[in-house]
Amino acid sequence: MPIKINYAKCCWQDGKCTSCCCGSACVGCVEACPVEAISREDVVKIDLTKCIECGACISACKHQALSTE
Repeated sequence: MPIKINYAKCCWQDGKCTSCCCGSACVGCVEACPVEAISREDVVKIDLTKCIECGACISACKHQALSTE
């Protein structure tokens, strides 16, 4: 199943991390993806053509914003 993002839970909003003082230096789902299928723009986006559905991003998300459901 494709990875889905719950934007209400996601800490990346309006081009910055809203849950900590990291700002644009947030570390989480993007860095965990082994195939670079996730990017941070105004919001986090997943390129489903690159995603291998390994779940690394789900495990890395401290806010439980990513899932396969």
